Amino acid sequence: MDDHALAVLEFPAVLQRLASLTSFSAGREAALALRPLADIELVTRRQRQTGEAVHLHRMATTASMGGARDVRDLAWGAERGQVLTAGDLIDVASLCRAAGQVQRTLTRQVEDAPLLAQVASGIADLGPLRGLIEDAIDEGGTVRDSASAELAQIRRELTEAHSRLQQRLQAMLSNSGVANALQEPIIVMRDGRYVLPVKADFRGSVRGVVHDTSSSGQTVYVEPLAVVDLANRWRELQVQERHEVERILREISAAVGAGAEDVDDAVRRLGEIDLAQAKARLADELGATELALRGRITWLADAPAELRLVEARHPLLTGHVVPTSLHVGGDIRALLITGPNTGGKTVALKTAGLLCLMALAGLPVPARLGSQIPVYESVFADIGDEQSIEQSLSTFSGHMTSVIGILERAGERSLVLLDELGAGTDPTEGAALGIAIVERLVEAGASLIATTHHSELKLYAHQTPGVQNASVEFDLETLRPTYRLTVGLPGQSNALAIAANLGMPSDVIERARAGLSSEERDLEALLADLRGQLAVAEERAEAASRAAAETEAIREDLAHRQSELAADEARIRQEARARIRRELRELERLVEKSRREVEAARIEQARVDLARARARVDELPPEEPREFGPTVDADDIQPGTRVWLRGMDTAGEALAEPDEHGELEVQLGSLRTRVRIEQVARIDAPERVWVDRSRVGLAQAADVGSEIDLRGRTIDEALPSVDEFLDHAARAGRPRVRIIHGKGTGTLRRAVRDFMERHPLVKGYETATGPEGGEGVTIALLESV
Repeated sequence: MDDHALAVLEFPAVLQRLASLTSFSAGREAALALRPLADIELVTRRQRQTGEAVHLHRMATTASMGGARDVRDLAWGAERGQVLTAGDLIDVASLCRAAGQVQRTLTRQVEDAPLLAQVASGIADLGPLRGLIEDAIDEGGTVRDSASAELAQIRRELTEAHSRLQQRLQAMLSNSGVANALQEPIIVMRDGRYVLPVKADFRGSVRGVVHDTSSSGQTVYVEPLAVVDLANRWRELQVQERHEVERILREISAAVGAGAEDVDDAVRRLGEIDLAQAKARLADELGATELALRGRITWLADAPAELRLVEARHPLLTGHVVPTSLHVGGDIRALLITGPNTGGKTVALKTAGLLCLMALAGLPVPARLGSQIPVYESVFADIGDEQSIEQSLSTFSGHMTSVIGILERAGERSLVLLDELGAGTDPTEGAALGIAIVERLVEAGASLIATTHHSELKLYAHQTPGVQNASVEFDLETLRPTYRLTVGLPGQSNALAIAANLGMPSDVIERARAGLSSEERDLEALLADLRGQLAVAEERAEAASRAAAETEAIREDLAHRQSELAADEARIRQEARARIRRELRELERLVEKSRREVEAARIEQARVDLARARARVDELPPEEPREFGPTVDADDIQPGTRVWLRGMDTAGEALAEPDEHGELEVQLGSLRTRVRIEQVARIDAPERVWVDRSRVGLAQAADVGSEIDLRGRTIDEALPSVDEFLDHAARAGRPRVRIIHGKGTGTLRRAVRDFMERHPLVKGYETATGPEGGEGVTIALLESV
């Protein structure tokens, strides 16, 4: 971008205002370094980032920069071996803390502000560095005792040495022989040593080292010999403390230096975020939030395209600002603005140029929706050395020098702004030169906005395709400009009308009118008539606009009501679904409660039936003594086999096959023991009591078995089988059974164990031992029934 154009369009003043809204130095530096870009993708990203910041600002979500410090120089100094002071390190820790806070704040806003969240997420984790500093240095900048074991020891000894030194000095003050020699009974310090103020006449009464004398010579400051060794020890410890503190600071500084790149990047990212938030504050001050969009930026276009501003406002004007609307580019390559002095021509010119620069720099643009700003490669402006919004001061030669440079560089991706085109020389030659300049820029494809007073240029614009007139209005009754820009009509000078209203004699006005050519009089009359027609058309357009606004308001109201109805319907549906879910959960609880009650009743009935069966068994005649057969074959014993041991009249259960030593593990009631195969008298199917709700009897039935194999089954197939197996095993009096589910993904194992937790016949379960199957087998411990 042309630096002269940036200056005359007052872009640096906008940056100064932006910089005043930043929160710390890196953000201010980024604001002042901001420049317009010519790449539409980069400009779009900047504007999206600004839109995100405006959105967060509207939601009162701010990434606080409290504590942020620009410590890049300190970090790079530490990287070169510089030892940072404790205060410097506290600033580094403060930066680390601020970086972490900003990162946490913005990464939570990834949906509302993805670009800013992306910037924040790139901040390195500086928590360990912060922790290292804060663990060693307190907020006051003092190295903590806990920074190292050596420092803690030194400071303990230092405190003790100082205490002993003070006690010895206090004892000397209490000594009458010493007290009489003192000017005052106090302890003072000279050159880092504790001394006593001894009267000069009593110098010999206190033996010691003289460190100072008073200005009058009446007092000698003496360090008694009795405390010199204590004081020396105290000073030695102070030196050790200083060296240890320096060592600690050197180590921490080295850590800062090792992370210099991360610290530098964090400061840069915080500056970028601070700049975005400053843009949001600027948008709020300027009322420039309408074009601040987070998503697709539709109002940016690649040059050459039409520049279209709708109700644009100059950002540096204060008070009541009349908005400006204009368009140039596309089919209209040049816009020539005419009208009286101080009517707002230059303001319109500067507004167009400055808003383009702001848009290309990613700043908020104070204009309405419907605006469009091309991404120009260059913006050129010739407004004069002393040009301000109120007045223009320049020379013809200065203008021509600037215009020549513009003609040499301007192309189809350029915006050119020329003030007082053709002024400062003979009107006829100036008009001809102005027309030639406009033609040259139009041929080059540039978009041109120029102001002029030449009637020839008005006529040229009226007759030339691609060139259009525009004018600023002037109120003849108040003799004040209205600052309204009208595109499509040339301006009137109004010199005669202004002079007449100011009291110019009528005969002078008439002579002046007679001096005008017929063409000029006809032109003025035509312009007056056109303005009258334009006023009528504007009134009609305003009426139509009001009607359209009313229609739009009705449409929006209907849409709002429809939206409310849809929201009410969705809410009612959601409440109904929630109510149904609550009722379903309640039903499930009732069903589960009923199931538990039924199972409890079933168990209780089984216990009653068992008691009755046992009573009937007791009434039977005594059973003949059992005859044990020969010792069984070890190969016939499998896990779960019922075994009868010699000398015992109750059966046990084999928990595993006999090992190579001929031993096996047997469960006898609640007792688990190992026996030799020779102790096994026989194995057989047990007699069991079969109990149901209808009858009680003793039956010899097929062995229920001590295990069930579920491998290869689905959960829906396995759980009913487990329920039936547990019921039969409990009725058979088995205290423990094996449920083989395999290892696999663990889904079947979890389902079986969840089922057993709720089963009334299971009082507990455990994972099988390695020989029994490990994680692939669950041992269920059953209630007795």
